[in-house]
Amino acid sequence: MLAGAAGVALLGLPYLLRAFGPTEEEPVTWGRVSLALGVSLLLLVAALGRCPARAARALLAAGFALAALLQVPPIVLWPLFHGTGISDGSPPSAFVAHWAYALPHLALLALSLGISWDLARPRSGAGDGSSPGA
Repeated sequence: MLAGAAGVALLGLPYLLRAFGPTEEEPVTWGRVSLALGVSLLLLVAALGRCPARAARALLAAGFALAALLQVPPIVLWPLFHGTGISDGSPPSAFVAHWAYALPHLALLALSLGISWDLARPRSGAGDGSSPGA
């Protein structure tokens, strides 16, 4: 969970820091949202990570599901704009989009969905009241 949360935060940094050139404001906003969600998830994982309570697990699962959903626009847009500039032209930029920039987003999508799925599935075991004789 820590790796997934850190990945969400770190993947927002290149967008926030305009590593892809002077793009429109939307990618910067995406970076802010990703960084904020990642930091929030890091704090939640640190506080609730091994908590067996259903509410804590549901909150973490929802956070990672949101992180997965957040990866969809870049996964679609990087291949869509492959080979073209992504600047709005003011100022012009020599940066050209490439489909491979979607790969970290695909990895984070898979990781976030896996974490969310694991957190959302019912648990059987001591302490949660779901095992026989508890």
